[in-house]
Amino acid sequence: MKKITLLILTLFSFSAFAQNTATITLTVSKQGPVNVTLISEDVRFHPNLGIGLADAKLEPVMAVNFAEKASEKAVIQLNKPQMMRLQYSGNGLNKTWMLFMQPGDDLTINFAENNDITFTGKNASYQTFLKNYFLENQYQYLPVFGYKPSQVDNKSVIAQSDSLKKVRLEAYEKFKTANPTVPAFEAYVLATAATEPAITRRLIQERIMRRNRVAQLDATQRKELEDATLADFKIMPDDALLSQAYRDELRNWVLIPSTRKYPLNAQTRYEISPEALKDVYAFSKEQLAQYPKQKEYLLTYWLNYAATAIPDVATAKALLEDFKTTYPQSENAAYIAKLIDTKSSLQPGTQLADVTLLAPDSSAVTVASLQGKPVCMVFSFSIGQHEPGLKALEDKYGSKVNFVYVSVAPGIPLSTWKQYAKERQNVKHLWASDENIEVLKDKYAIDIRYPFLVADASGKIINRWIPQEFPANNTLEAEMQKVAK
Repeated sequence: MKKITLLILTLFSFSAFAQNTATITLTVSKQGPVNVTLISEDVRFHPNLGIGLADAKLEPVMAVNFAEKASEKAVIQLNKPQMMRLQYSGNGLNKTWMLFMQPGDDLTINFAENNDITFTGKNASYQTFLKNYFLENQYQYLPVFGYKPSQVDNKSVIAQSDSLKKVRLEAYEKFKTANPTVPAFEAYVLATAATEPAITRRLIQERIMRRNRVAQLDATQRKELEDATLADFKIMPDDALLSQAYRDELRNWVLIPSTRKYPLNAQTRYEISPEALKDVYAFSKEQLAQYPKQKEYLLTYWLNYAATAIPDVATAKALLEDFKTTYPQSENAAYIAKLIDTKSSLQPGTQLADVTLLAPDSSAVTVASLQGKPVCMVFSFSIGQHEPGLKALEDKYGSKVNFVYVSVAPGIPLSTWKQYAKERQNVKHLWASDENIEVLKDKYAIDIRYPFLVADASGKIINRWIPQEFPANNTLEAEMQKVAK
C-alpha cells in the first residue's frame, strides 16, 4: 500500500512540475558563429529603475553560442501562457521571432544553414504560424513596405499595413480549421493584427502633419488622430494584454477623453496633469469593469504614473487609497506607498541624505562633502547623459554652482565608466555601484523623468523634482538662479 501511495505521489509531482514548466531545445544544422537568445516577456508590473514600475518583465532565459555546441536544452518555469522573443544574430543577419509558450509545451527549434528556422514538438504549429505572419513588431515590416523616414508622404505604407491585417486574419481562420487553439493565443493574434496597423497609420499621419519637422501638432491635428483611435479601438478579452501593441493602444484610447477635458501641458514630455490622471483612473475603472485583468493593469499603470511623473504626492496618495481598497493584497500598493514616503521626504529645505559614491580615481566621495557651494546634481542613466545639453549652464553658472553628474546606470563597471568621465572645472563625476543605486532609489527616488536636483551651499534641497525640458531646461535654470548669488 505504501508503494502504491508513493507511486501516486511521484506521478502527481511530475504532473504538477509539467504544468508549471515548458521545455525548449535549440539546435543548429551546422555549427558556426551564431548566437541565439530566448527572452521571456512576462506581462506583470515589477520595479524598474527610473520609471517606478514597468508593465512587462523581459528576462533572458536561454542563450546559446552555436560556435561552441550544436544544441542546448532548457526547462523554463512557466505557470501561464506567455510570449517570448527568440533573437538570432549571425551570418550577417539579426532577427527576432515571437513565440507563444504554455505550461507543458515541449518545443524543438532548429536553425538551418540558410538562416531559416523550423519547429517541432507540442504546439509547434503555433510557432510556425507566428513565424510566417508576426514579426516582433509592426516596425520590422516598414522597410519591406517601402517606408522612407525622409519621405513625408508614406501613404502606400498604410495601405500595405492594412493588407497585412487582412492577410493575418484570413490566415488565422484557415489555421483554426486544422489546429486547436487556446483563448490566449487567439487574443494575441487578433489584438496584434488589429492594433499594429492603427499605430502605423498614426505614425505616418503624424509625419505628414509635421512635414517631417520637429513641431507641435495643433489642436485640429491632434483631434484628427484621436478621433481615429476612438473610432477604431475595440476592447478585447483580457488575454490581449499579451500584445504590447494592444497595451499601448489601450492606454492611448482610454486617456483621450481625460486629456480632452484637461489639456496636456505642451512644455514638457511628461504632461498628464493631476486632474487628468484622476479622471482617467476613474474612467478606466468604469470602462474596464467587465475585464478584471485589464482594469487592474490600467489602474496600476495610472497609479504608478501619479507616483513617479508628478512631483506632488497628493494625487498618488488619493489614487493609492482607492487602489488598496480595490486590490488589498497587491504588492504594487506596498511599493507605491514606499515610493510616496520617499518623495514626501524630499521637500525643499530637507537636508540631502548622505550616500558614499566613487570618483574616477576610485576615491570615496560622500554627498555631505559637497557642501560649501550650491550643487546641481544630475542623475545619469547612461554614460554621458545630459552633459552636452547642460554645457551652456555650466559655462554660465559654473563659478557659483558645482555640477555633479552621478552615474546610476546599472551593470556598468567603474573601470568602463571612468574612461568617459571627463573632469572639468566646477564639475564632478561620481559613480554608483549597483548596491548604491538601490540606496539612491530609497533615499532620492531617482527617476529618469526628473534627473535634476538643486541644493544650496548647506546641502539643503531647493528643488528635487526638476524635469528635463526641450529645447532648454528653463525650470532648472530658474532654480539655479536662486542659489547662484
